[in-house]
Amino acid sequence: MTISTIKLADLKANQKIEMQLLIRRKNLAQSRNGKEYLNLKLGDSSAEISAFLWDDAAPADAALKEGDCVHIKGRSQVFNGKLQLTLNFIELWQGPIDPRNFLPQTDKHIPTMQRDLLQIVADIHDPWLKRLAQAFFVKDQKFVEDFALAPAAKAMHHAWLGGLLEHTLSVARLALQVTPLYPQINADLVLIGALLHDIGKVRELVYARNLDYSTAGRLLGHVMIGVQMIQEKAKTIKDFPESTLMLVEHLILSHHGEYEYGSPKRPKTLEAILLNFIDDIDAKIVAVSTHLETGKATDSDWSDFHRLFGRAFYAAPLSNSLEDATSTSAAESGSAIPSATPKLF
Repeated sequence: MTISTIKLADLKANQKIEMQLLIRRKNLAQSRNGKEYLNLKLGDSSAEISAFLWDDAAPADAALKEGDCVHIKGRSQVFNGKLQLTLNFIELWQGPIDPRNFLPQTDKHIPTMQRDLLQIVADIHDPWLKRLAQAFFVKDQKFVEDFALAPAAKAMHHAWLGGLLEHTLSVARLALQVTPLYPQINADLVLIGALLHDIGKVRELVYARNLDYSTAGRLLGHVMIGVQMIQEKAKTIKDFPESTLMLVEHLILSHHGEYEYGSPKRPKTLEAILLNFIDDIDAKIVAVSTHLETGKATDSDWSDFHRLFGRAFYAAPLSNSLEDATSTSAAESGSAIPSATPKLF
């Protein structure tokens, strides 16, 4: 059976399609006239798309579940400014399945990110904290492989393969940028927190087909799992100082900041306060950026409403008129205009 190799991200309106996709979400609904239809969110590694099956909806709903790989036929169309699929055929896919075809992946080069992270580990000055970081990122090859592949979340931010490595590297780079501004802060302690704060996600999340939580993830969560993993590694380092271990554990336990955000403890050291903020910066900037890329009608300057943030976001690019006005004003005042936007990293 031949299935189109086109990706959802490349799909155009009014295309006849036959594809192999993953069911991300589904529900059996009713139209205003009482007709049942199947409302699906389908995805591949490039994008998600809404899809609707209007005929034989109930049998299809009973036969399929979220996480199933399905063979679909239908047509793409634009409705309310967004591309969607109208299906005339859907069944469980019976052929081989490669998870990389269905899960989104980082657009960063994983070996390069691994190299950069190892350089950060090598630059830690505190000998105990360096040995703890090396116990994970140098000596534990299974952990290194899992960490490079794992997502950072199921949905909120960096919810793609390689997302955990990408997020961790960004938070570590933020730590390197910010800690020199505050000499009263122990920079190595912030850095080890940046490197280890989300390590529990390698066991919290599963991603064979769909991004979901493991049993341990549901019962314990990545914060508790991460503390356990650090305790396990510390036991392998002879005479690891208990006071240092306690400070590292506090970083992990408090990095979500507040109880209502899943933090067992609130930050009570300067290093924990800083870690909470820089983790939050990267998570929110990437979450909103991703929403602006995927959650916007083609004819609107605004994103769709973001349920977790409780707002829509302005998505229009800087207008040429505003750029021209800024350039004119600067030229009149004799100010220099930089040729490119400065980059943080």
